[in-house]
Amino acid sequence: MNKTLIKNLKPRTKIYAAILLFGVLYVFIRIMIVQVDRNRPIVSFVSEWGKYGKPVTVEEIKAADIPAYTKFTVTYDSDNLASGFVTADIKDKLKKGQDVYFTDNGGTPCGKISNIGQELDINTGMFPVEVEFNALFSASGSISVVFADTSTLKKALVVPNEILDISGDSYYLWKVDDGRAKRIQVKIASRDSYGAVIAEGIQAGDLIVVSGQSQLKDNDPVNIINREALK
Repeated sequence: MNKTLIKNLKPRTKIYAAILLFGVLYVFIRIMIVQVDRNRPIVSFVSEWGKYGKPVTVEEIKAADIPAYTKFTVTYDSDNLASGFVTADIKDKLKKGQDVYFTDNGGTPCGKISNIGQELDINTGMFPVEVEFNALFSASGSISVVFADTSTLKKALVVPNEILDISGDSYYLWKVDDGRAKRIQVKIASRDSYGAVIAEGIQAGDLIVVSGQSQLKDNDPVNIINREALK
């Protein structure tokens, strides 16, 4: 088709010709891609896992001192003041002037314990406690749960609650040992928002799987994808 003939074509005909040309080019490119793909080896997740192990992220368990919080309930009286009652064992843990929090993982204190009664309240059978908040957080008569840091768990082994594998009344963790995943039964001393304190089953220095455990079976080879971060 010479230039004069192309110039004499109607605009609509030119558009159709361009579409046809692009269609032919697209088919040609697709044929080339298919031919290249046919010569390329097919790689599956299964073959990759068999060669390198299933990908997981791990953390090394370290013993650390963890604050333990005691909670109690108070009712707003007026302004920033609130009062409540606690049992004798909780009273003995609290101190006047001690910070209180709205959560059991610390953060910014919301107030302080302003008074701890030493005489038993005959109506409740408990001891009165008063809290002065840093600001007016709620209306008079409202109830709030507050937390006080009352003890420290020494050299505790703590793991995130979400990585626990729970089966009935039993708890398990996935541990990496010699490049393989091991499902380990553990005993829990306590659980809170800071995590689960492990009493038995693991020790400091163990590598515990924190992601990727849902695809694991006992004794599976694993590929630790955050290995460099552990060094």
